[in-house]
Amino acid sequence: MKKRYWLLSVLLIACWQPAVVAQALTLEGAVNATFAQYPTLAAQRAALEAIRANARVVRDNRLPNVRLHDQVTIGTANGMSGSYFSMGLIVPTSGARRAENRPDLATGNIALASMDWEVYNFGRFQAEDKLAVADIAVSEAGLEREQFALRQVVINTYLDMLWQARYLDIEQRNFARVDTVRRIITNLVRNGIKPGLDSSLAAVEWSKAKMTYWKALENYRRTAVQLATLTGRSANELSVDTLFRSEPLLAPVAGDVPGLNHPLLRFRERFINRQTAEIDLIRKAARPRVSLLTAAWARGSSLTVENEFGPLGSGLAYSRSNFLVGVAATMNLTDLRRALHRTQLQQLRVQEATNQLAVERVQLQNALTTADSLLIILRLELGELPNAIRSANDAYQQRLALYNNGLETILSLTDALQLLSSVEKEYVETQSRAVKLRLQKAFATNNFEEFYSMFRR
Repeated sequence: MKKRYWLLSVLLIACWQPAVVAQALTLEGAVNATFAQYPTLAAQRAALEAIRANARVVRDNRLPNVRLHDQVTIGTANGMSGSYFSMGLIVPTSGARRAENRPDLATGNIALASMDWEVYNFGRFQAEDKLAVADIAVSEAGLEREQFALRQVVINTYLDMLWQARYLDIEQRNFARVDTVRRIITNLVRNGIKPGLDSSLAAVEWSKAKMTYWKALENYRRTAVQLATLTGRSANELSVDTLFRSEPLLAPVAGDVPGLNHPLLRFRERFINRQTAEIDLIRKAARPRVSLLTAAWARGSSLTVENEFGPLGSGLAYSRSNFLVGVAATMNLTDLRRALHRTQLQQLRVQEATNQLAVERVQLQNALTTADSLLIILRLELGELPNAIRSANDAYQQRLALYNNGLETILSLTDALQLLSSVEKEYVETQSRAVKLRLQKAFATNNFEEFYSMFRR
């Protein structure tokens, strides 16, 4: 009874396979789900919004400074001739000198309005705008590059789960074949037709098939957890769409070439444009600045024109007013030297970024050429492997029949089983290598339509 219960439990495990439900996650669905919730992309989007907000801050900095000021004072008014540097602690006093220092109080009232506005600076404002736009473009390209790299991770993880499901199916079929052979051998041994050694060897193969299946199940669940982490799904409920059309693997692929619209190249190109825009800003920031200055003020004092102390209340009214309008040009001559060296530094950075762009273009072209050349060979392998599977299955069926008739040994039958299982795994492995090369080609050209077509219904 205990033995039957164990057999039933093993068969239930062996027959288990990932449930293919109507809501199974597709390849494109996995990519979109990751794009929608993955934290690194959310951080990149927040950084992009911050850079866009910074462009508005730069424009606000050009508004004129308009200041209003009013103060009412009371205190002594004893002047003294002489010059001094104001340190922010000495209270300035205006008025005539007296022979003695008097404690009498005088009131005063002064109101001031001033404005300074940098109206022209020989193109610095325009250079700042261009740099802000270039920063936004670099951040947008950085977000695209992050999505591009994340897409590769998601697709590779999805494919791993898909292939692990295929291996799991192979191990399940192999377990069923081994169990069939084991039961046949057990009956033959019980009837005295076969020696007891065959039963022992069959039991060993049965145990090996179970352990191999469990390892495949372990690998499947590990990849399921990885994909669930990327897509924000529950690992226990995650199921991938196992549809895979292998026919496109046998067809030649169009010879695309990497273009500047590739996310990796576009990021480098926009970074170069950004560094070039900063060179222009450095040069123009060293040019003169022309500002419009205006000021108006009114003042009252309780001191009379004869410098006598009058009633304190008389100082609260305005008795004098003035205004001043001017244009100021400012230039720091040492900025010319600073701008020269900063420009040279930026030019070296532009040269570095240009070389990195050339390196990435060569790497993409090399990846594309490698994929095209290897796919030619793999297409030959994929065309031959179905014949090998059919032959291996025929060999297994023939040896099983021969064994039942006493014309073959258990070792030969085991070899046929292992051969059939290895050829089936080799077929999946070759498909996996071919799909990876197709994926490599899609990444090199940034064209995923043909790749996605293998997984669409």
